[in-house]
Amino acid sequence: MDNNNKYSSVYDSPEPEGSGDDAHGSPLWMIIYTDMITNLMIFFMLCYCLTWLSKEEREIAAASFAKTFSGKDVKVEQIEQKQDEKQAEDKIKEQFTNVEINEEKIKITLPSPVLFDSGKAELKPQVKSILHEIAKVIKNMPNRIVVEGHTDNKPIKSKDFKSNWELSSARAFSVIRYFVDKEGLEAKRLIALGYGEYRPKTANDTPENCAVNRRIELSILRVK
Repeated sequence: MDNNNKYSSVYDSPEPEGSGDDAHGSPLWMIIYTDMITNLMIFFMLCYCLTWLSKEEREIAAASFAKTFSGKDVKVEQIEQKQDEKQAEDKIKEQFTNVEINEEKIKITLPSPVLFDSGKAELKPQVKSILHEIAKVIKNMPNRIVVEGHTDNKPIKSKDFKSNWELSSARAFSVIRYFVDKEGLEAKRLIALGYGEYRPKTANDTPENCAVNRRIELSILRVK
């Protein structure tokens, strides 16, 4: 036997039937194309789903994707806090009529005659249910809470307080004391302020306007 033929029989084997792109299934270009189409479908489905989310939910999703793909630590916690604030806004607007919302805070105004007897700083028993509803909204939020007491400009006639300033401060403190003692809110989150007659909402020229100025303002400060 020819030596050349002997070696060729060992090293030269015929190519398997169906060799090339189809040797192991679909052509390579088809696999790449299919992957690309699948990824595009997922992308467009994701975009469609995002249109159904609220602004806060979209921000959380975007932050999550950014952290996943970039490896950078995005402040998702702050976005979640903003979402909590939006939920608090909705609940407060449902339950209270005198509400002010801006970029700095969510403020609820409660008339003092509803909360306190004239010249007194003790909460009326029947209004504690109102404060309980507020506490349910703010209890699990990290936001600071500011409670302000305000009065009209009529001289106070009480042996317990020498001025409207002292009365307004005591009333603000009573609200805070309720939140801490009865609702379990953290004291370090709460601030009591008394302004007396010095920050009226309107002129003290009629009994109705005086009643407007006698008030408690509770503000949920927004997270920066």
